[in-house]
Amino acid sequence: MADTTEKVTEKVVTPEESVNALRIKYLKADLVWKIVSLLVFIATGAYVVLVFKKVINLNLWGNSVVVLILLVAIFVCVYMLPHFLKMGSKHKEYSSKYKETFLKPTLEEAFSKGEYNETEKISTRDLTRNSMIKKAKSAVANDCISGVYKKIPFLRYDLALRYGKKKAGSDCVMIVAQYKNHLKSEVQIIGNDFKIGGMDYEQPESFCKILSSHEKFDSKFSVYAKDQDDGQKFLKESLAAKIVKFKARGPIALFFDKDEVSLIIRRSKDAMEAPVYKKVTKSAAVKEANEEVEIIKEWIDILNDI
Repeated sequence: MADTTEKVTEKVVTPEESVNALRIKYLKADLVWKIVSLLVFIATGAYVVLVFKKVINLNLWGNSVVVLILLVAIFVCVYMLPHFLKMGSKHKEYSSKYKETFLKPTLEEAFSKGEYNETEKISTRDLTRNSMIKKAKSAVANDCISGVYKKIPFLRYDLALRYGKKKAGSDCVMIVAQYKNHLKSEVQIIGNDFKIGGMDYEQPESFCKILSSHEKFDSKFSVYAKDQDDGQKFLKESLAAKIVKFKARGPIALFFDKDEVSLIIRRSKDAMEAPVYKKVTKSAAVKEANEEVEIIKEWIDILNDI
């Protein structure tokens, strides 16, 4: 009798399935934490109501023990349980896998010498090149994209920026690039809708306000220059027209200083982050990465024409 062998075919796991498996792993831990925390807080609330209505006598020794147990339970839910469930590490593992699988290849292929680093942080010196960042209460940058486009080197990264006295901050994108012109001193172009943490941008000391000859530009942007003649000469109508048409997907602030320019785009949320409550798809991830690529390219095209 001839031997028969069964061929067992292993299921091929797609990149999307692999990333989504990590997302579900994080969501399950998150759900456990929320359910346990909710039950503890409901029990605590019910106990407080019963004590307030004098259904329970708090002076009794046994009830004091219950209070202690509830306090410990709240501490465990808020601090210990997330650590036990490894919430931070599970989310980081999922986020890193998402970026490594979908974002990194798309971003690096788009530019000459393209490189994407999720965790790389820009040096303090680079962060404080323009006067706005110097005045910021805090500025943290990561998700660095570096590359060269049309012979212009650039750095693009996510920036969490807090400005002024308020604790509230804003998620931003910052693109630092070189350009051909050479200014004597800094020129700032600030969108009138540009706010950080809900605060309007304040005219910097020792800067004067200048106007262009482009009516629509002047209605949407404020321009400040340290040297009025240098700034007026720099602010050509052609540049104003290009900035008005620039599709940045958010309010912008520009800082031109000598041969370098910093573009800050305020966003409603952190850019290119892995979705948590919806299924990951390659098409959606690549689309978002390509949108960031197009912004960089369009901006550098403008710099090339200055």
